[in-house]
Amino acid sequence: MHITAEKIKEAAEALECTELKSFMFQEPTAGPLTKPRRSSRSTGRSRRSTRRSTRRSTRRSTRRSTRRSRRSSRRSRRSTRRSRRSTRRSRRSSRRSRRSSRRSRRSSRRSRRSTRRSRRSSRRSRRSRRS
Repeated sequence: MHITAEKIKEAAEALECTELKSFMFQEPTAGPLTKPRRSSRSTGRSRRSTRRSTRRSTRRSTRRSTRRSRRSSRRSRRSTRRSRRSTRRSRRSSRRSRRSSRRSRRSSRRSRRSTRRSRRSSRRSRRSRRS
């Protein structure tokens, strides 16, 4: 037994079922009133794809975080190295300045001594000439 549109119309008129009438006389462009159910296969696929996407996103996020942590650790290492270098340099320079100041003191002492000696000797020579 084949169901035709005419038979459906007749049944609708007999039953006076408003839902069936509205269904029959819907315009063909209108979509279904309820959302179609997905088959179990398609839902399984979608679940798998969501799992994959979440895995990927978590991998990416962990990669990013590890990269960031690596970068920050590198930066901190560099900064500590730089600070160490700068402290070494400052120590060296302070040592040098100390050395140079010591040298200059020594040289000034020597020059004073030499001038004193020369004055003494000149005095002696003068005295000896007089007598």
